[in-house]
Amino acid sequence: MPQCRRKFVWFLFLILIPLVMAINESPKRILLINSNASVEKYRIVQEEFKKVLYTPVLEVNLGNEKWTPSQVEALIKDKDPDIIYCIGSKAYFLTTEHSRDRQIVFSSIMNWLRLPISRKTYGVSNELHSGMQIMLFRHVFPQINKIGVLHSKKHNRQWLEKVRSDALDFGVEIVSEAVDSSEDVIPALEKWFPKDKPPRINAFWLISDPVVISDKDHIQEIFQLCEAYKMPVFSYHNLFVKYGAILIVAVDDPTIGRQAASIVIDLISEGKIEQKIQFPVGTHITLNQKKVEDYKLYYNQDALNSINTIIE
Repeated sequence: MPQCRRKFVWFLFLILIPLVMAINESPKRILLINSNASVEKYRIVQEEFKKVLYTPVLEVNLGNEKWTPSQVEALIKDKDPDIIYCIGSKAYFLTTEHSRDRQIVFSSIMNWLRLPISRKTYGVSNELHSGMQIMLFRHVFPQINKIGVLHSKKHNRQWLEKVRSDALDFGVEIVSEAVDSSEDVIPALEKWFPKDKPPRINAFWLISDPVVISDKDHIQEIFQLCEAYKMPVFSYHNLFVKYGAILIVAVDDPTIGRQAASIVIDLISEGKIEQKIQFPVGTHITLNQKKVEDYKLYYNQDALNSINTIIE
């Protein structure tokens, strides 16, 4: 065989073998487990995740049914996924125990620091970077330097430790009080409003904590007490505007779904993931300017350019 012909055959061999291998290679199987798809934010995240992902997804909705660990174990064994995407804590806790060292991506879980994390766990935090939020609080309200936070140790102890540290960098003191049950919330909040003395805080930060915001009645009581002392309330969701929250920094749920999809795509392509647990990149900031004027609060007018929605 002439030398040039041998080179050509060898060239075809080098080109065709990888192509054949790529064609025969089975696509990655993605299993999406949603804690409850009827919850709007979970549904939005799931929809956006599927829009971005270019490969088929096996979807399971745990809903309101009581799934046992053995049922989830059988589900994972039957579907045999390469990557599992968990939306919400119910899906994650039921899955991690039976993941069998598969890659897991999570999102929409409060305080991920409390989760069992393995070397193959990736995710998108449900909380924004605490330093960024405090920097924004100070940017809009530069005179506020003592922020009260009620929290339960079970759900937010680790988060609070990080917040305290971040707050010091911006000259802010976090005044915190731990509560064990919903009945402790109002008495704990009242400690910051001693009779015949100035309040011990100059803003209250209502965080996502199921003990603190157990039901609508408790939320109403919190805002009524703060209203009585003209205490500004910062929070994390636009639904608190109707109660009287002054500044809201909310996570953009569609962006979380797209971020989770991006992580899965990197895992499929075996790309390098710089940060295994990522902060949400999308936010929506709302300022209740009407309430600001009612309370006669000083605010930085130049900061209005960074606000998405202003309520007048």
